[in-house]
Amino acid sequence: MPVTPVAVTTAIIAAGPLLKGPAWFQLAAAIGVGVVGWSIIPVNVFLTGNTTGTIGGGVVTGKLVVPPIPLPVVGSLSAAGMIGLNAPQVAVAVGIGIGTAYSASGAYVGASVGAIGPNVSKVVFANPTTLVIALNLAMAAQGIIGPASKQLSVGLAPGIAAMFLTGFGTGVAAGPAGPAPGTGVSTASII
Repeated sequence: MPVTPVAVTTAIIAAGPLLKGPAWFQLAAAIGVGVVGWSIIPVNVFLTGNTTGTIGGGVVTGKLVVPPIPLPVVGSLSAAGMIGLNAPQVAVAVGIGIGTAYSASGAYVGASVGAIGPNVSKVVFANPTTLVIALNLAMAAQGIIGPASKQLSVGLAPGIAAMFLTGFGTGVAAGPAGPAPGTGVSTASII
């Protein structure tokens, strides 16, 4: 089952138990919507991989893992000048929440050329610039507007994108098979 904004939002809130109030819940919801909307667009985030098995080609599907390591988010938020008392807690909750949600229900789908069989893939591209835009739009939809929201988006996006670059997955490519063993390459996007 693909990751959903609700799953990401819930995981972010759970990862920040000391953060409370309607503004925090609005922010978590905006981040959940923004990150999921951004991550499923193939030009924003994509994976490449290797398939080993039988000569052929077909559709690759797999399970995505994004390790819940919040350090990139903490660093990027601080580098953007967000250094208030709650900033580190927000960054840790966002990093752990996103990693937890994507590791629990993230998946990828794409094409394998050259072989079908077991597949191992790695996130090789995550665009922080488009994530800033997605976060800004999601925050505005939640009523979070103003210079601080823009600064928050600019601070969160590079760290979140860096977290995605640690992502990897395992899956299988299925399709017509040839008569011999083979290896191939795959390209995939998050679903």
